[in-house]
Amino acid sequence: MFVRMICKDRNEKEKNELYQVMGALCKREHMQIEEQGDRVVIYACVQGNIVITEEDNNVIIEANTRHGGAGFHAFAVEFCKDIQTECPGEYELVDDLDFDADEDFHRLHHIYEDEIVYLKDLLLKNPEVRNMNYMFDQTYFLPIEKDGRISTAIGDMDISEFARMEPHDLMDSFFVWNDWEKNARYYKNAALVTLAKEGVGPYATMNADTIKHANEICDFIELANRKDPHISLPLDVYEDLCQQLGRQPQLEHAHAMEQEAIQYRTKEVYHLFDDVKVVADGASERSVDPVNEALCLMSPYNDESQWSWLLMASKQPGICSHLDELLHEEPITYDGKQFYFTQWTEEGATMIDALLEEEDRGLYFHAIIADTKDIPYIKQCIKESGFVHQA
Repeated sequence: MFVRMICKDRNEKEKNELYQVMGALCKREHMQIEEQGDRVVIYACVQGNIVITEEDNNVIIEANTRHGGAGFHAFAVEFCKDIQTECPGEYELVDDLDFDADEDFHRLHHIYEDEIVYLKDLLLKNPEVRNMNYMFDQTYFLPIEKDGRISTAIGDMDISEFARMEPHDLMDSFFVWNDWEKNARYYKNAALVTLAKEGVGPYATMNADTIKHANEICDFIELANRKDPHISLPLDVYEDLCQQLGRQPQLEHAHAMEQEAIQYRTKEVYHLFDDVKVVADGASERSVDPVNEALCLMSPYNDESQWSWLLMASKQPGICSHLDELLHEEPITYDGKQFYFTQWTEEGATMIDALLEEEDRGLYFHAIIADTKDIPYIKQCIKESGFVHQA
């Protein structure tokens, strides 16, 4: 499920014209376009972007539409065709679903229903798939699986209920843009997916990113209400976010959803880094140490001076301060994995070095803990961590 168009053999002037046209189309569609190093990204859908790169004299436009839905796929094709109309030149358009040939949206929608049928069967028959990223276009985390539950992009459901549901009724649980236009249904789905991916509950104003996403969620909810005042929405979440952001509520005669809007990151999640998954609070502030090739997770906070712990994980032993002592500790076994721990106090804080050994792979940890009450929690997070396994 992808769209790819090569704008062939363009000189600098013609390349600039292409970017100008793309900018104008984004303005028309109220979409953000942003230069990111050697590529340009169009934020077309919360579950899919359009990415523009250059290769020699060619400009390449690509969109992975698997998680966005039929509406996003159709939009990506139409976007490419609009560019062809506005800018003369040679093009090669590849649409693996052939919507470019017949523009039959009804047929396209059925292809996405068939994808749900395939995914549903896979999830019911193969538990390993439930631990993988089949929900989001891209993410740095995965929700921790629950027995008897199936995770979807907008919340988890009982496995027996999931088995009974018709593919059409599951569309909004896995895709965002299921109709031709961005209607109320789209904006509701966009709000729920963004809540799942980016919602951090009481830490919505923790940093610039969490504030940005909190405002996006409110924007999506307000747009859904504006387009259809009768659509049900996560009003309790909206009111909480408005209060945290100091934002004036804009909804009128809105209807509340019966089910709870899921925010995975208010619980522990798997934080992903390379082929590693580290368990910790989903609202943790994430950074990467490129020198030590380490994932760094700092406890969520409302006041920067009140952070509780910092947890680092790397396949490089250099992150451990007391490596020799660590390797001389007696190992413990947990869930088929072997662990080594060493602990000491330094400048009033508790320090932990740890090593996880799983099959022939090793994962090193270094933790700084301000409050001793968090020591059992951090040790348990380390014991629940591991490597990503492929089916």
